[in-house]
Amino acid sequence: MYQLDRPPIATLRATIGGYRVAVRRSRWPRLVLTAAIGLAVGLWLLGIYNSAATARAQWQTEIDGWVVTGDLEAGTTLTADDLASTRLPAAGTPHDATTGDPNGFTLRDSMATGEIVRDGRLTTAAGPLAAQLGEAAGGLTIATDGTPLGAGDLVDLYGLIDGNRLADDARVIEVHEGFVTVAVADQQIQAVIQSLTIGGVVPVLVG
Repeated sequence: MYQLDRPPIATLRATIGGYRVAVRRSRWPRLVLTAAIGLAVGLWLLGIYNSAATARAQWQTEIDGWVVTGDLEAGTTLTADDLASTRLPAAGTPHDATTGDPNGFTLRDSMATGEIVRDGRLTTAAGPLAAQLGEAAGGLTIATDGTPLGAGDLVDLYGLIDGNRLADDARVIEVHEGFVTVAVADQQIQAVIQSLTIGGVVPVLVG
């Protein structure tokens, strides 16, 4: 019967030792590691480039808009002479910047030369006072007790008899000697009118 002889121990040790040396000397693990690191660095740099390119594109993107060509008072109805079309950077431009033609609209408040026209500052209301009322508000004229008030100031209105606060943050839209016209929210107008008929209303300047 044929029987395989075991290789000598010394031969086995020499073979295993040679294999270990070959593994240690092999360049493949190093090449794979180097390639993996290079790929990771490349992807990282690509991400940075894409982020920078996106930010640059957003900054450079422009929209059509309008600016006023002179100082304009509240209640001014805009004409072509008051406006100039322009390109505005998308980044930093108010979200409600007017993109359509604002000719014929009325300003709710005053604007300085070069200011961007915004939808929130325009109205279709006729007349300088009506233009300043804003949405869901009415104008009431009340007597003052000498409190120095100016157009644009905010006042709280209190009943003269009971001292109850009837309206808050009512905006002064016009001042006459001894009287002011204020924009009062629709839901507060009735209480103010009732107080005017039974004693009066006191405006208190607020910040």
